[in-house]
Amino acid sequence: MPAVEPSYETKPSWWIAKQIGEKLGLGAYFNFNDYKEVLEWQLKQAGLSLTELERIGIKKLPRKTPLYIEPGSDYQFKTASGKIQLKSKELAEAGFDALPVYTPHPEPEGGYYRLIYGRAPMHTFSRTANNPYLVALMPENSVWINPAVAKLCGIKKNQYVWLKNQDGIISTFPVKVRLTERIRWDSVYIVHGFGHHHKPLHLAYGRGANDTEMITNVITDLTMGGTGMRGNFITFLTDDPRKEIES
Repeated sequence: MPAVEPSYETKPSWWIAKQIGEKLGLGAYFNFNDYKEVLEWQLKQAGLSLTELERIGIKKLPRKTPLYIEPGSDYQFKTASGKIQLKSKELAEAGFDALPVYTPHPEPEGGYYRLIYGRAPMHTFSRTANNPYLVALMPENSVWINPAVAKLCGIKKNQYVWLKNQDGIISTFPVKVRLTERIRWDSVYIVHGFGHHHKPLHLAYGRGANDTEMITNVITDLTMGGTGMRGNFITFLTDDPRKEIES
């Protein structure tokens, strides 16, 4: 339930999705006027109501099935044999590997390092990078570099560097170096959500590097459609690349 009323013309995500769906001619998939109708329907399937949950917050129900499969029980999985299925006949018939086959992931060229990205507890993705209270806790991200790599590249602690990926893309803004043994020698790490280039975000503009700029190689799993973005590699530029362009 919302803690405060939305400001200005802010709309909930369900309303935005419904509006887009209807304009695309998919209104039949959004057969509700308010998402509370959907929540009410879902809760009704469990014998509950939205009115009750709005009042009590949480309701604990007794389990209908055991949490674990009891040893010796005649349990049937939803497979052709009723047992755990390791080899998929259906996948084989569709032209895929019946068993998972290991595929070596790409490795970086000399002087490049695998880009790893993640989150910070005080920020939510890139949404809070302009929040003054959270900016006070973490104003910018940094690139984690193993000390052995930094020594090899002639990079110092707290130095600002630009990132360049395997496709020649260079980060718009520089990022501060953090030397730490907590990152492997073949990888670097940065927190997502920084390096904004929108000037009206006056607290976030130009602070740190944007990891998404560096992710130009997205690998797709052909079997299940999942995407992998850890196949991007970066190197470091110690001089401002814009000066080279201007000269």
